[in-house]
Amino acid sequence: MTTSSSERPHVPLSAIAASIHPERLQAVLAPWLPDPADRAFVVRCLVHEGPHHHRGANYVLISLLGLLVEAVGVGAVDPDAPSAPVPMRLPPDLLEHNPQGHFPLRLPLAPLRRLAPEGSSEFQAMVDCLTDGPPQHALANAATVAMIGALLDKLAGGRHG
Repeated sequence: MTTSSSERPHVPLSAIAASIHPERLQAVLAPWLPDPADRAFVVRCLVHEGPHHHRGANYVLISLLGLLVEAVGVGAVDPDAPSAPVPMRLPPDLLEHNPQGHFPLRLPLAPLRRLAPEGSSEFQAMVDCLTDGPPQHALANAATVAMIGALLDKLAGGRHG
């Protein structure tokens, strides 16, 4: 059964917040963010910042991908695999306190190489599109690409990285 948006019941913000379980995302992201403080920071950006519908969508999509990663049995993640930073959009005065100016979760490049040659303008455009924007978007994109990459590698019989 399908419903139009006008027929959809209103979901209170408190119900959205109650349906999000950050500890699940903490467990899902552990292979890519082994440091608990880094992981907590990224999870906070994913499900405690930005519009509620983005928080809920991030939780659902990353949780579903986590179920796939678990079902397929993705192993350890290579921390030295080529990746791109997810930049923090900070004003210059705040960059003094965070000279790296990027989030602890990085965008894996191997999955994108399946779509375009690294270094090509198409590849660079993909990296830019996936890492730009508010933290809840850019970090969700990076987490999604990381998990899809791990799944593709596992299904291809290769090693993630």
